[in-house]
Amino acid sequence: MSKSKETKISEDPSEAAEVLQRGGIVLFPTETVYGIGADSRNAEACLRIYKIKNRPTDNPLIVHLADTDSIAGIARMNPGALILAGEFLPGPLTMILKKSDPKVYSTGLDTIGVRVPSHGAAHRMLSAFGGPVSAPSANVSGRPSITRMEDAIQEFAGEVDLILKGEDPKIGLESTVVDLSTEPPKLLRPGAYEFSELSRFLPDLVLAEPLGSGEKPASPGMKYRHYAPDCRIFLATGMETPSSDSAAIGIGIETSGWAYAISVKNNSEYMRELYSFFRDCDAKGIQAAFCFQPLFEPGRDALLNRITKAAAAS
Repeated sequence: MSKSKETKISEDPSEAAEVLQRGGIVLFPTETVYGIGADSRNAEACLRIYKIKNRPTDNPLIVHLADTDSIAGIARMNPGALILAGEFLPGPLTMILKKSDPKVYSTGLDTIGVRVPSHGAAHRMLSAFGGPVSAPSANVSGRPSITRMEDAIQEFAGEVDLILKGEDPKIGLESTVVDLSTEPPKLLRPGAYEFSELSRFLPDLVLAEPLGSGEKPASPGMKYRHYAPDCRIFLATGMETPSSDSAAIGIGIETSGWAYAISVKNNSEYMRELYSFFRDCDAKGIQAAFCFQPLFEPGRDALLNRITKAAAAS
């Protein structure tokens, strides 16, 4: 990745909004992971994101908005969307809806993914910008998302126009994605909100089937290699023993004997640490890492989704 651009690092959301208004690219924190954003109505700026990330051009971008009232300005809200927006937004939920604003970039689809972040700095930036911002996760395509500011600066300084500093993501995994453009609605990607919680409000919710050959993805995380470091990832069986040439992460695990290990207390902490663990394994030159089973509590589905995808790509 060439580092030819001068990147401003700022703590001012209004300054980030000004960069977006000029057609620039801003890396910013959310409650889930860091994102790389551009004006959704500026196709040239959106396409720059694909180049920066080396992202396949049919992989959609999620549109971020300052408040739930703004969703109706770019997409068609239906009864299910109104229910979920009222219960879960602002927060780590993306809804796939029929697009109503033809100027919003959408990879040729008639749908868009929309979400309203709860992160303070992201909200202030979006409010100051006053429009939709398209933003995938901040990472080179296929690699683990970024959850620490130091990783954002190391990877994207020289690539984006501005990096907005703020509180690091508290969740650590990407948003839950629900497709409400179809009947019945489909859960496309688990996140902090899981099937059991969402189905209380959408009783007809179903799990999405894998994409068919030649089918376009409606959401990130469905088609391409995702979440994977260079290090080989394994979902541990529980029988593994510590090794001086491999790493491990898990709840209450013994950390001695591994080349690198993180013991977490619960699924929430596991989610927050997973991607930084992957990145640290690569930085340390570790060749194999074992991810132990999460607890049977909220967050399990999202963790297993990311770990199994990373393992499949190893």
